[in-house]
Amino acid sequence: MLKLHNTYSNVVEEFKPISDNVKIYLCGPTVQSSPHIGHGRSAVVFDFLIRYLVYLDYEVNFVRNITDIEDKIIERAAEEGITTKELADRVTKEFQDAYKNLNCLPPDNEPKATETIDHIINFIETLIENEYAYVTQSGVYFEVTKFKDYLKLSGRNKDEVISGTRVDIESDKKNTEDFALWKISMENEPSWNSPWGDGRPGWHIECSAMIDKIFNSGIDIHCGGNDLIFPHHENELAQSSAAFENQVFVKYWLHNGMINLSGQKMSKSEGNIKLLNEYIDKFGGNIIRFFFLRSHYRKPQEFSEGLLEESKTTFKRIQDFTSGVKANVSDLSVIETFKNSMNDDLNTPKFLGEIFEKMNNLSNYSEDEEKNLKETIKFIFEILGFNFDIKDNVKINHDELSKFFNTFQINYDNLEQAMEEFLAKREKLRSDKDFNQADVMRDKLKEIGLLIKDGDDSAWYWENS
Repeated sequence: MLKLHNTYSNVVEEFKPISDNVKIYLCGPTVQSSPHIGHGRSAVVFDFLIRYLVYLDYEVNFVRNITDIEDKIIERAAEEGITTKELADRVTKEFQDAYKNLNCLPPDNEPKATETIDHIINFIETLIENEYAYVTQSGVYFEVTKFKDYLKLSGRNKDEVISGTRVDIESDKKNTEDFALWKISMENEPSWNSPWGDGRPGWHIECSAMIDKIFNSGIDIHCGGNDLIFPHHENELAQSSAAFENQVFVKYWLHNGMINLSGQKMSKSEGNIKLLNEYIDKFGGNIIRFFFLRSHYRKPQEFSEGLLEESKTTFKRIQDFTSGVKANVSDLSVIETFKNSMNDDLNTPKFLGEIFEKMNNLSNYSEDEEKNLKETIKFIFEILGFNFDIKDNVKINHDELSKFFNTFQINYDNLEQAMEEFLAKREKLRSDKDFNQADVMRDKLKEIGLLIKDGDDSAWYWENS
């Protein structure tokens, strides 16, 4: 049976969903700046969970939101001299490209905060009616003293919250720890009409409203990075429970650990952000994905290029070991190892350790047993979202690839997309019998280390890969 660590109880619990249709909400990005490696970890580790639930024959309704209006987005857009929508659209595409290149399953629904304003307003009206929220000149606030279970999720105490609360410009809140549900906008800031004045939603209310709008009930799993436990998820839980007092908002809260650099948490405030798409371009989605598989999702994970190189070497060993066989359930003992590890709170490093132990003891296997092992390992890695056909040995960086493809009037988003367009252009030349230009394209491609597969002009690979 699957067991997962529930942050709310701080216990590893048996997973008993509300129904066979598992409802999952993952806090998606606030699209103020390019995705970093920490965003990648949250996306990938919970993609492992979703894929495993599907493997266990659950139906999964997966929602990942986009926060496209928030104070930091407003500040960043002003710095760049563009609109908040222009910034949000650009950064959203960067995130979506990253998710695709990491081979994360697309969500069944990907709501935006700006497309949920009416529901947010209705949600706030419910909180006011239930006497959990109050109106001031600066906006609408949730009164945390009214909610008796406040801070149960994070395990903090009130003094910690007050000491850690930033001093707000607004001086009309009843309590320091009360949080904004609706903010009256300043001049030239984005705003929407509301019963309390033109303004915009607070961050926390956006997720509560999107969950209610899409699921219209409580959900099984709410997940995200553990930096969101407080204040974001704590405040979500408070306002959703206050709005719908006879309903369990979330049954299981799951949180992944942070990425560390030399033991220090990676964060914007520390100025040590590592951009995700740069590493995808350099190492490929499979390697980044495998890097995350090597660490337990709840623990902090140390990050460096050296560790990515190590992951590349280790993953290549798996690729080489399973080369030439088809994915298949041929060794039930390996399947049992996989399930036992995943059922133990998604213990992927334990699974990897046992798999490599088997690979290191091939002398104990017959030829048929070795083949069965290879087929089953390949099957499991495909279940976990690894694509053994994808070209991951990226040799040059994003800017160099972009410059190369621009010479052929191709806008570079990612290597798969650019190569598809490149090969289509080359095939057009060949169909027009312009073989000289088609050969020039092939030769130029080879100069940057990319080769077209003999006998298949739609297939390509990295030289020496």
